[in-house]
Amino acid sequence: MTDAHSLVLEAVTKVFETPEGRLVTAVDNVSLSIGQGEFVTLLGPSGCGKTTTLRLIAGFEFPTAGRILLDGRDIAHVPPDKRGMAMVFQSYALFPHMSVFENIAYGLRLRHWPKAEIERTVGEMMALVNLSGLEHRRPASLSGGQQQRVALARAMAVRPKVLLFDEPLSNLDAKLRVALRAEIRRLQKQLGITSIYVTHDQAEAMSLSDRVVVMNAGRVEQASAPAELYTRPATRFVADFIGQANFLDVAVERVAGGWAEITLWAHPMRVPAHENVRPGPAALMLRPEAICLAGRAGACAARFQGRVRAVTFLGSAVEYEIETHGQTLTVSDREAVWGGIFAEGELVGWDFAPERGYVIP
Repeated sequence: MTDAHSLVLEAVTKVFETPEGRLVTAVDNVSLSIGQGEFVTLLGPSGCGKTTTLRLIAGFEFPTAGRILLDGRDIAHVPPDKRGMAMVFQSYALFPHMSVFENIAYGLRLRHWPKAEIERTVGEMMALVNLSGLEHRRPASLSGGQQQRVALARAMAVRPKVLLFDEPLSNLDAKLRVALRAEIRRLQKQLGITSIYVTHDQAEAMSLSDRVVVMNAGRVEQASAPAELYTRPATRFVADFIGQANFLDVAVERVAGGWAEITLWAHPMRVPAHENVRPGPAALMLRPEAICLAGRAGACAARFQGRVRAVTFLGSAVEYEIETHGQTLTVSDREAVWGGIFAEGELVGWDFAPERGYVIP
């Protein structure tokens, strides 16, 4: 097991100057605490600041303001090779003229480890990533997945205090990405290494992480466990960015104990609400799978009615676009696969359990 380490970002800001002399704030007053052994993913659209934040942590960039604390020591202006971190890159960054063994051993040789210790550690790492027997192969003779395993083993071999991932799976096909992300999570848990991962892939972020940090325009919108992020988003941006979401305008009459009393198209109900919700106009978020369709494709009550405008068969579910009260809802119906699919133009009843909705400001 590797000793786990904690990392704290305190009001970190990074401002770049463009060739035209314009100042651009890439990271804007970011504060984040990452616990020992925690796996945290930075997620967001292109240009949101996630990669710059990772580079600041790695030491490839220095912050304009703020502190980066590793086990309580400020490393904001410490060179990368003095931080005790390792990074797994998108491009693998393997040495083509070296064998698999030599690639993994490279960092250990730089640190002047004894030969016997290097051989033992490389052997352990190769076994961990299921590459035993490939010691003498060159990177060019390996598949993309095997090359990424070598890069992962090389990063872990030096026993880093923090392991950093810069979109490491984006060059692989979809099936291999799923297999390798499970492998990364298994290894991270087994070794207990504090890890920070950058990706634009939501499924990757949700399946890997203890917490996901959603970034937008250089700021942290929300940092939460995946399930909380999905069901209890802090902002409309998070709700809209993570998965699919429907937003319905509602009037909030009263808020108490994390619940809001609302009226939706003359139907009063009590729905979970974000702590910042106040009486007045708000948005009710409904995930597509939270909506139930009545009739032959389902068995729920129907306080509301709508007309099917589009039908998409996805195998495990049928996705509908339903026009109701002047809005279009996206509905994901798993029961339709077995219970019959509604046709375009058909009138359907729909409803939702209040506890599956969420009111945001």
